[in-house]
Amino acid sequence: MNCKYPVESRSYKACVLCSDKNICENSTIVNNATTLLSASEAHKKTTDNIKNCLTKELAEISKRISDAIANGKFSISDDGCLQYETTQRLEELGYKVQTGSQYNEQYWSISWK
Repeated sequence: MNCKYPVESRSYKACVLCSDKNICENSTIVNNATTLLSASEAHKKTTDNIKNCLTKELAEISKRISDAIANGKFSISDDGCLQYETTQRLEELGYKVQTGSQYNEQYWSISWK
């Protein structure tokens, strides 16, 4: 069995808390003993994971912006939160990004007026 989580997921190969760690071929746990990565390997994996999630989020936002443009709109919004790096990249490109929360629910809005 391979890792049950998608490669872009933060849970991918995070075996310590996984119920399938003893039967997974991708497990980082060997004989119930934790195999520690070196700090540089852990840093690289974390950086790669952030980049993968960021790329996915930006691709999704790009599609939503294109759809909004096609419908004559100047903004998009949704519930949830954006990664900090996504917000930074959008602002570098000239978009106005607003985030907030109401009734303990987070939301975001991106506009290009």
